[in-house]
Amino acid sequence: MAGRHKFLSPKFIFFYGLLICILFVYAVIWQQVLKRLSLTVAYASKGVGIIYGMMWGVMIFNETITWNMIVGAVLVLIGVYIYIFSEIREGDK
Repeated sequence: MAGRHKFLSPKFIFFYGLLICILFVYAVIWQQVLKRLSLTVAYASKGVGIIYGMMWGVMIFNETITWNMIVGAVLVLIGVYIYIFSEIREGDK
């Protein structure tokens, strides 16, 4: 959104500042996740971000979700599921 406005205009500064705030919140949340989960499980779970990316793309940029995107997201989620539950089972041994 910032790129749609003239450099250093009030709207550009607003959207760029909003981006920095969002990244700050993301960093704080990520640190909290790392405190509570093992690194391998937390990092594997980042694949779920694909779903959020598709949702934001539709809501903000009016993108359309294609079947290829859905199939790709499902494959990623299956991979995350398999990996996380294999880590949990190994932890039980």
